[in-house]
Amino acid sequence: MIAFSKASRSLITALLALWLAGCVTTVEGPFSSKADSEKAVQSHIQLGLAYIQKGDYVTAQQRLERALSIDPKSAGAHAAMGLVYQRQGEPELAESAFRRALGYDAKYTRGRTYYAAFLYEQERYTEAVRQFEIASEDTTFEDRAQVFANLGLIHTRLENVDAALQAYQRSLSLSRLPPPGVLLAMSRLLHEQGDHETGWRYYSRFLNQVSQGRAAHSPASLGLGVAMAREVGDRNTEASLGLLLRNRFPDSPEAKNLRNKP
Repeated sequence: MIAFSKASRSLITALLALWLAGCVTTVEGPFSSKADSEKAVQSHIQLGLAYIQKGDYVTAQQRLERALSIDPKSAGAHAAMGLVYQRQGEPELAESAFRRALGYDAKYTRGRTYYAAFLYEQERYTEAVRQFEIASEDTTFEDRAQVFANLGLIHTRLENVDAALQAYQRSLSLSRLPPPGVLLAMSRLLHEQGDHETGWRYYSRFLNQVSQGRAAHSPASLGLGVAMAREVGDRNTEASLGLLLRNRFPDSPEAKNLRNKP
């Protein structure tokens, strides 16, 4: 079975979780109208996605096959089936399912984001960028901010720094609450480019979210904060973040690196 990278897992999990808000009820045939059959298809798809999220791929596949028995051309069912195959380590079947979904409905943006995430997992970064770029053009897509965040992630992997910064900035402009991960990504990129003052402003926004309980520190975020505070001359924050890093994550590479600093 193919192992998911940490970044790929988080990307795909975020895309899935946004599908599953609210209650799901089942609708079984016979159907008295087209509306009833469409409702049943959507119900089976959402249940299938919920089972994917739980790791129960057999039941997920059964639900999605039920949806396809009602509507063989359901783009949503084919895209979700692609996720099942992807999780089961069947990349060829997964790609066929994603392509089938977009063949039936080229404007199915959510399915396109699933396909883009699959391409990212396969390390086909240029293709993933193209699919996310197409998805980003859908101004009605409710998760457009996440699409731009994903573009920033891939451009960072491709070392396209300017494109990554632009994508992350678009994500922030579309977000009601700035995603902590995007703030950290912006901070790190700007810090690495030597723009310490601007990077520190983004990092300070991340610190505000931590203080409000809307974000949490990791060894990486603390290590970054120590380095950035040192660059901007904020000795108090440098000391407090360093202490937090040593106390909370004493065995992390970041803490060991800090201990080795003169």
